[in-house]
Amino acid sequence: MRSVSKTKQSAKIRNSNKTAYICAPTHQNCKPIHIKQKIFIEFGATTLYIVKSLYLYKSTDMRLLFIIVLIISGFHTVFSQNEEISIIPKPVSIEFTDGQFVLDEHVRFFIGFQPELYKPCKAFIDYFRFEIGFHIDIDRAKEPGYSYINVETSDTAEWCGEEGYHLEVTEEEINITALKPAGIFYALQSLKQVLLYSEFTPRGFAKNIFYAPACIIHDKPRFQWRGMNLDCCRHFMEKDFVKRYIDLLAFHKMNVLHWHLTEDQGWRIEIKKYPKLTEIGAWRIEEDGTRYGGYYTQDDIREIVAYAEDRFITVVPEIEMPGHSMAALAAYPHLSCTGGPFEVENRWGVFKDIYCAGNDSVFAFLKDVLSEVMVLFPSEYIHIGGDEAPKYRWENCPKCQKRIKDEGLADEHELQSWFITKIEEFLNDNGRKLIGWDEILEGGLAPSATVQSWRGFEGAFEAASHNHTAIVSPTSHCYFDYGVGTTNLEKVYSFEPIPDGLPTDKHRYILGGECNMWSERAPQELVDSKVFPRLCAISEVLWSPTTDRSFDEFHERMQSHYSLLDKLGVEYGFENEPIIIEGLSNTAGAQFLVRMFPGQEGLTIHYTVDGTEPDEYSSEWKNAFYSDTSFILKAIAIDGDNKSEIYTRRFQMHNAFCHPYQLN
Repeated sequence: MRSVSKTKQSAKIRNSNKTAYICAPTHQNCKPIHIKQKIFIEFGATTLYIVKSLYLYKSTDMRLLFIIVLIISGFHTVFSQNEEISIIPKPVSIEFTDGQFVLDEHVRFFIGFQPELYKPCKAFIDYFRFEIGFHIDIDRAKEPGYSYINVETSDTAEWCGEEGYHLEVTEEEINITALKPAGIFYALQSLKQVLLYSEFTPRGFAKNIFYAPACIIHDKPRFQWRGMNLDCCRHFMEKDFVKRYIDLLAFHKMNVLHWHLTEDQGWRIEIKKYPKLTEIGAWRIEEDGTRYGGYYTQDDIREIVAYAEDRFITVVPEIEMPGHSMAALAAYPHLSCTGGPFEVENRWGVFKDIYCAGNDSVFAFLKDVLSEVMVLFPSEYIHIGGDEAPKYRWENCPKCQKRIKDEGLADEHELQSWFITKIEEFLNDNGRKLIGWDEILEGGLAPSATVQSWRGFEGAFEAASHNHTAIVSPTSHCYFDYGVGTTNLEKVYSFEPIPDGLPTDKHRYILGGECNMWSERAPQELVDSKVFPRLCAISEVLWSPTTDRSFDEFHERMQSHYSLLDKLGVEYGFENEPIIIEGLSNTAGAQFLVRMFPGQEGLTIHYTVDGTEPDEYSSEWKNAFYSDTSFILKAIAIDGDNKSEIYTRRFQMHNAFCHPYQLN
């Protein structure tokens, strides 16, 4: 038996393999009690650790016994709550069993002789070390006195595929098996969600308690491409913000960050051979005269790409061509059809000046740029845009017209196809594949290009029908720059990436989907409220099977998931348009009838009728009211710290109000 220290007067219970001891040096008369409940408690510097099937030696001092009994009874309810904790995206199957596993500093990872499994464990370890405050070691051989999270990859886990996993939680240990390290990583994301649900800090205690209910999970993704497009051009996003979004994507088992890096309004990637791209192209003069912009150095990009790789996220860069290129043309105007001069755009929209397809120096420039890009990004795919490229300049450019004639092309649409094919050949020669928006279908699709379908599902249908891979991200479901009045949470959850009518044998060409966060009207501080909670819905669409899919069931789980988003510091927005205003006329009394409705549960509406801005101290909406005078209604929806924009509706009384009229 472990010797009892006589220097400490406070009681301690410690895990010691199959025996537990109570250290009470002033009370030597002890007898064993069999403990059937596993808990972990901190009393400031005093630790109590009670494990099922261990023996506790109690003191004959009834005061000490009373403390122990109080703790056991008081914390039984803690471990009984949340027996079924939801995970987003929903696993293929989950079965809850009896008991709980406690996570504390007595838990370690066991990876055996598979050093490659250090990587999928690292992000999990880092989170609990830096965010929670205790370190979880990784062992290659087990030591007594510890509980273990056992992780292994095995050829027997073929069902898992590249990213699936089996996860079993018992009272004594956690076992994770996968075919590949990515599966281990995603199992740990599920475990992390479960543990964060259970985080509990008793009043006056120094550390948090985490536990996972005993369960068995089998899980794997439906689609291999589960992405988010982040536009850092219209508004620049800081490096740490991009890394934060990588964490949030990984937490929801998304595996692609499509990074939009060049645009009319800003060039955001350092290219050593062309320094003016960032000296000039990264900055624009706003209408008020201020200078706005920023860019990522190549060191920044290496750091972000490595950070993403550690979280099993592929960063796919987008270098726009031939359109959306005003920032590059401002830096190097000779690449245009007219020779410029140009300025980096400070307006949103589509602009007629694009790269000159008849100028050989354009292709030398783009190949130089892509060569540096490929060094920085190891991704299999490079996105080249290809969307919204007006043909006006090409139609009126002698060089472009000569190119059409020399290449035997029919028109400017075939000239764009020729342009894209030239770039694709260069990428293929360097071991990469090309992705373009669905406009690259016009004039003929490049031989091995992947189509990203955004103007509906037709582009994906056409690509897959011709044995080309496709990524589906239609404006109808996946554009998160749109407000929730247009694309609400339920609309996103209804997204089905497989186009209607696509033959079953062509389904394999649909790689998956993406949500798109264009930033024209979303600077960095608004991105959270645009992306969440809608990213949670699309993560489940792209990961989980369609069997028994129900928005109502997902919505119920989402209400619990908000607590996890709170822990992660996500300033999420609303599920629906937060306020619905109805204004009706009462013809009998020549009055307005005004009604308002919250767009989702949990919202309170505050309003004013005198034109002032409402806040949480303004009148709270309760019932409809009548008015026989003109007024301006302003309303705001509030849910805790989450506030909507201010909704304004003018009600104007006039002589014709509620009177019949005739148009002549």
